[in-house]
Amino acid sequence: MKKFAPGLLAGTTALVLSAAIVPAAHATTGSDTSSGAPAASSQQNDNRPGPLTKKQDKLRAKALATLRNGGTPKARKGGGATLQLKKGNGASTYYEFPVNRTDKILTFLGQFSDFPHNNIAAPDRTKDNSTTWVPDYNKAHYDDMFMGSGDSFHDYYKQLSAGKYDVSLTTEDWVDVPGTAASYGANDDDKRAWQFIADTGNSWYAQQKAAGKSDADIKSYLAQFDQWDRYDHDNDGNFNEPDGYIDHFQAIHSGQGEEAGGGALGEDAIWSHRWYVATGYGRSGPQGNLLGGTQIGDTGLWIGDYTVEPENGGLGVFAHEFGHDLGLPDYYDTAGGDNSTAFWTLMSGGSWLNHGGTDGIGTTPGLMGPEEKAELGWLDYSTVNSGQSGRFKLGPSQHQYDNPATPKNESDQAVKVNLPDKETTTTYTTPPEGTHAWWSGRDDNLNQTLTRSVPAGQTVTVSAQAWYQIEQDYDYLFAEYSTDGGATWHDAATPVTGSSDWTTLSATYQAGGQPTLFRFRYATDGGVNEAGAFLDTISVAVDGTNVLTDGAESGDNGWTVKGWTASTGTDSKVSPQYFWLENRQYVGYDKTQAEGPYNFSEGVTRPNWVEFFKDQPGMLVWYVDLSYANNNTSAAPGHGAVLPVDAHPKAFRFPDGTKPSNRRQPFDATFGLTPVPETCLHKQKLVSGEVQTLAACAPANAGISTFKDSGEDAYYDPTNPQGSTKLPGSGVSARVMSQSGDSLTVLVQNPAV
Repeated sequence: MKKFAPGLLAGTTALVLSAAIVPAAHATTGSDTSSGAPAASSQQNDNRPGPLTKKQDKLRAKALATLRNGGTPKARKGGGATLQLKKGNGASTYYEFPVNRTDKILTFLGQFSDFPHNNIAAPDRTKDNSTTWVPDYNKAHYDDMFMGSGDSFHDYYKQLSAGKYDVSLTTEDWVDVPGTAASYGANDDDKRAWQFIADTGNSWYAQQKAAGKSDADIKSYLAQFDQWDRYDHDNDGNFNEPDGYIDHFQAIHSGQGEEAGGGALGEDAIWSHRWYVATGYGRSGPQGNLLGGTQIGDTGLWIGDYTVEPENGGLGVFAHEFGHDLGLPDYYDTAGGDNSTAFWTLMSGGSWLNHGGTDGIGTTPGLMGPEEKAELGWLDYSTVNSGQSGRFKLGPSQHQYDNPATPKNESDQAVKVNLPDKETTTTYTTPPEGTHAWWSGRDDNLNQTLTRSVPAGQTVTVSAQAWYQIEQDYDYLFAEYSTDGGATWHDAATPVTGSSDWTTLSATYQAGGQPTLFRFRYATDGGVNEAGAFLDTISVAVDGTNVLTDGAESGDNGWTVKGWTASTGTDSKVSPQYFWLENRQYVGYDKTQAEGPYNFSEGVTRPNWVEFFKDQPGMLVWYVDLSYANNNTSAAPGHGAVLPVDAHPKAFRFPDGTKPSNRRQPFDATFGLTPVPETCLHKQKLVSGEVQTLAACAPANAGISTFKDSGEDAYYDPTNPQGSTKLPGSGVSARVMSQSGDSLTVLVQNPAV
C-alpha cells in the first residue's frame, strides 16, 4: 500500500490483478505535494500477483457475471458460499465467497539481525503527529490491535461485513531472522521478501524446537491454521478442507515500512505488500498440491500466500493488505497518479485514517465502498434497472438493516443502478498479410506465451513481422528457447520494449542437435499497460530449412497458446457499467471520515505534521465502468473502473495556482441536504528565505441534493483531469428527498433506453 505523505507517495471484478512472474516490480513516481514538500520517490506495487492470481481473477469475474444473471451461491456447511461455473469443455469449476465463516490468521514477528524490534525512534510529538509509535511493540501490542475489545482487526472485518465474516488472529512472539534489513528489503530484487517469509517461518520453528516441542507437537498446533483449500486443488467444490498451506499468513518485520519512508532503514526497509512465495511452483509443496512456497521447518505445512507489514504498522495497513488477501485490488492510481478514491475506501487512502489524535495516521481505517463489499458478498442493496424508478431508504453504509426472517426491505446499504452494457472497439493495426495476426493482449501483470516444439537440429532461426506498443523499459516481448522440455528458458534475442510499426524481428539459438521448445512471451508489470504486440508471418528454420510459416490464419497450427489470440488488429468487447449509491455518515468506522482525513500542512518547518479536516457526509455516488481494468486516471484522465463522482468537481486552489491533491479535493463529493462548511487547507513555501503559509479554501455552500448524469463532463473539471470521473450521459438521476437522523430517502430514476 502507499502512504499519502509528502516526500513519499501519497498509497470487484473491475480492477483486475493478473498473475505473472516478471522482472522486478515497476517503480512508478507520484507525489503528494499538498504540504509543499518534495515530490514522492518511487512507488512499489503492494498487491503482487502470484502464480494462480490470474486464474482466480477470471473465476471471480465469471462468478460475479453469473450473479448478475441471476445465479445464487450455495451455502456450505462449515462456512462460505460457492458458485458452480461451467467451463467451455463442459467441465465444472467453483468459486467461493467469504461469507458465514471465521478465518484464522497466523502472524509471525521477525526481527532483523541488524535492527531488532523496539528500535524505532520515538517521534517528537510537537513536530510529528503522523508517525505511528508505541513504547513497546511486544506480542501484547499486536494481540490488542488484532483482537482487542475496541477498534481491532477482528472488529473491523466483523463490522464491515455486518457479521457475515470474521477473523481470529494468533500472533507468535518475536524471533530472530538471520538476515539484515537490506538482505530482505533492498530494492534491487523484490523477491528478497520471499526469503524473509521463509526465514521467519524457519526461525519460529527452531524456537519451538528449542522450547522442547516435537515435530508432531508443532504440526498439530499449526494444523488449526490449515482448514481451507484456497484454490480448491482437487476441484471438488469443497473449500472447507486442508490443502497443506497456512490459510492466511502475515509476517511483521522490525522497523518501519518503506511505504512510510522506512525510517532509519530507508530503502532497505520492506515495502508492505501481499504476494505469494512462488519458488518451486509445480515442483514442491504438500503432497498432491505442488504450488511451491516455503515449508515451516519439517512440519509439512507450507506458506504460499502471505502479507507483510512493519513493526509500527497501524490497523489500516493490516486491514488493507488483508483486503488484497481476500482478492481485492488497489483503488488508488497504481501508476503513481492521483485519482479521487482518496479517503473514501480502505483500498485507497481510507487505510490511512485515524481518530484525529497525535498517535499517528493509519491507526483506524475507514470503510470499503459498495463495489468491494458486493464482490465479497457482504452488501445489502436494491437494484434499479433501465426504465425503473423508486424511492429507497439508505441507512449508513456501515450497517445492514434487513431482517432475514421477514421479506420486508427495511433499508439498504446501497442502491445499484444498472446501465446498458458498454461496447468498446479499438483498432490497433492491420495485419501485413492475410486477415489475422497473433496478439499478446493488453493488461497489467500479464505472462502470455505462444510456444511450439522445434525439430532437432544445430541452429534454429525464428523470424516474424511485428507491430508493438510496449511500455518502455517496464514491459517486454521475449523470444525464448528451452532445451530441457520447458524446465528452464533462455533468451534467443534481446527482449523487445518500446514501440514500432510493422518491422522484422529475428532470433537465433544453438539447439545442440536436439529437439527444443521455442516461445514468444509477453510480460507486463502492474503499473501501466499499452497495446502489446502483434506477430505475423512467423517463420521457423532449422539448419537453414524452413519448418514453419504461420500467420495466425490456421488456428493454433501447432502452437500451445496461453493468452495470445488470433486478432484482426481490432479489439471489441462488451463490459458492464452501473452506478452505486451509498450513504456515508459518521457511524462506526466511518467516524474516521469526520476525524481522520489529513493534509501535510507544514512541509518546511514541520514536514511530518498534519492538519485534519472532514469528509462531508451524504450520498456518495460511484460510477463503475468495467471496460477499464484499474483506476489509473493518470493514463486515462476521467476514466477508471470504480471511481466516485465528485458533487463539487471544481478544484479549489492555493493563491499560487497550485491545488491540494485529489486525496483532498473530494472531501465534499457527497450529495445531500446538509450545508457544506468552508474548508481550508494549508501549505508552506519558502519565498526569499522566509516561510509563507498559503491557504486553499473551498467555499461554503448549501449542498447539492440531486445527482444527474446529464453528460460526460457533468461532474468533471478538465483543469483537474485526474479527479472525479467522466460519465456516460445515461440520464440517471438520484435525488435526496429527506434525511431522518443518519438515514436518507432517495428518489432514483433510470430512464428507459
